[in-house]
Order: sequence, then C-alpha cells, then structure tokens
Amino acid sequence: MLDMGCRLDLYNSDITRMAFVGKVRDKIKEIYGIVGAAQSTAIEKIRPGAKISDVDLAGRGYIDRKGYGKFFGHSLGHGIGMDVHEEPSISKRNNNILKSGMVFTVEPAIYLPKLGGVRIEDMVLVTDKGCEVLTR
Repeated sequence: MLDMGCRLDLYNSDITRMAFVGKVRDKIKEIYGIVGAAQSTAIEKIRPGAKISDVDLAGRGYIDRKGYGKFFGHSLGHGIGMDVHEEPSISKRNNNILKSGMVFTVEPAIYLPKLGGVRIEDMVLVTDKGCEVLTR
C-alpha cells in the first residue's frame, strides 16, 4: 500500500495505490475489485447539493452489500488543501451539503485481519456539474 502526496504552493495532494509483488491471493483480488467499485459508486454521487453522508453511504453501502462492511472502519474521505487532513470529513455522520470548489479524498478500504488490506484513494473536485477526479 503506497499512501503518498506532494505539496505545491502550500497546497497538498493525497493518493493511495496498491502495488503487488508475486502471486496475488484470490481474496485480495476480490476485495480490490470491491474497493474499486465502491469508490466509483461513491464518486457517481458527488455533485453540488448532495449530502456528504449520502456519498459515504454509497461507497460504504457497496462494501457492506458485498459482506465486508465490518472491515471498513474509517470515514470514506477527508478534505484536503493547505492541510493534508482537513474538513469536511466524508463520513456517514456529516450531513453537510457539497458545494462547487470543494476538494476531498474518496478512499474506501477493506482490511482483513491476518491477510492484509486494500485502499484506493483519489482526490476529487466538486464542479458545477458533478465532480472531476484529480488523481487519475
């Protein structure tokens, strides 16, 4: 798991990618696919006027429906800008509304005890019409 970022003109970035060496276990392949689909599902919900909790629910709900909900223990993402972790928290408890110009991460994950985990993190910008993924 590579979690990295950089800083330019006082602004931060944040991205997580998975790198595999050797034979990858079938269970890891399975959860990688689930995490990627959960991220896509959450990103589809991002637009001005959407509730932050609904974005979290979209990603978290996908993982839960696949049977891995108890293995995703953190929020779906966080604001990023002059600090790496700032408001808003992209979580099920945040009922604030998304606004154009907001930048935050979307980072669903599944962590399996004694096996390992998968997290895929991208930064998104809320635009007037939806969102733009900044780190793909």
